[in-house]
Amino acid sequence: MHPDLATAIDLYNRGDYLDSQVSFEKAMHELPEADRAFAKGLLMLAGAMHLYFHRGGGRGAFNLMRQMLVTVDDYRPQHLGVEVEELFEAVGAYLEDLESRKSRQPRFVDRWLVPRIRRHR
Repeated sequence: MHPDLATAIDLYNRGDYLDSQVSFEKAMHELPEADRAFAKGLLMLAGAMHLYFHRGGGRGAFNLMRQMLVTVDDYRPQHLGVEVEELFEAVGAYLEDLESRKSRQPRFVDRWLVPRIRRHR
């Protein structure tokens, strides 16, 4: 796995979404052309989580999650050491849950429900 991608995933999984975006962007520019869209999809997910938790949720965060799903769809089931299928399903379910609520504001428990990016073993 590319070191910047690994760093970005670790930061994302710790909930440090803003810093993970920086690492995803760096990885995106260093990866081969065929892999850049995948890194961009993960960057979108980190951006969505940052918007959701630090900017009060809203349409922008949900749109980024939807766009992420479209972007990483072709990389399933695994790509660059990431369990893409698992992430795709988890983000879809998380987004569906968030959109079904009357209030779009993050709840305390939502941080524990955030889909994790799991590495392929």
